[in-house]
Amino acid sequence: MASTADVKKPASSYFMWFQSAREQICKELGTKNLGPVGKKGGEMWKAMSATAKAPWEAKAKEQKEAFEKFKATDAGQKALEEKKAERKEAKQEKMDKNSKKAGKAVEKDDKLKKPSSAYFIFSNEKRAEVQKLLGTTDFGAVTKKTVEMWKALTESTKKPWDDKAKAQKDTYDKYISSPEGAAALQAYKDQVQEAKDGVKGKRAADVEEPEKKRMKTAVAGA
Repeated sequence: MASTADVKKPASSYFMWFQSAREQICKELGTKNLGPVGKKGGEMWKAMSATAKAPWEAKAKEQKEAFEKFKATDAGQKALEEKKAERKEAKQEKMDKNSKKAGKAVEKDDKLKKPSSAYFIFSNEKRAEVQKLLGTTDFGAVTKKTVEMWKALTESTKKPWDDKAKAQKDTYDKYISSPEGAAALQAYKDQVQEAKDGVKGKRAADVEEPEKKRMKTAVAGA
C-alpha cells in the first residue's frame, strides 16, 4: 500500500552529491552551519567536470523516472492527494496558531482582565509561603501542595478568598456593563480580530523544512 512517503519528489543530482559530501565539507570547514557549508558545496559542484557529475545525474534521472512512473498509477495519484491534504492541513494549523498568538499579543487594559477565582487569589498569595515551606520553587511540587492546602480549608476559612473573588467579579461586571467599559471591551475585541485577520491575510509560511529552503538557495547557486 502506498504511503505519502512514496510521493517525495526526487532529489536533484547536486542534492544527492551534496548529501554524500556534506560530512567531509563540514570537517574541512570546521562547522556544520548550512550557510558556509552549502556555499562551499555549490563551489565544488560547479568546479566538477561533466564526467564527475555523470553518476549523480544518472541517479537523479533514475529517481525522476521512477517518481513519474509512480505518479501515473492509481496508488500514486491517491498518495499525491493525501500528501496535498496533509500539507494543506499543516498550513492551516500553522496559520491558526499564528492567528491565536497575534490575538494574545494585543495588550489588554487591566480593567478588562477577567477576575481571578478564589483559588487563584489564594495560590498567588500563598506561593512564597509554600515555596519556603517546601524549600523549592518547582512549579509542580508547589502547585500540588497549594491544592492540598486549598482542599483542606473549611467553608469558613475559604470565605475571605471567596469574598475577594466576588469583589473582583463585581467590579469587573460593573465596569463592562458601563458605557465606558462596554466601549473598551468592544475596542479590544476589534483589535484582537484585526490582529488575527492580519495574520490570516498573509500567505501562510511554507511548511517545508527551513533546511530544505536553505538548500534550494545553495542549489540555485550551483
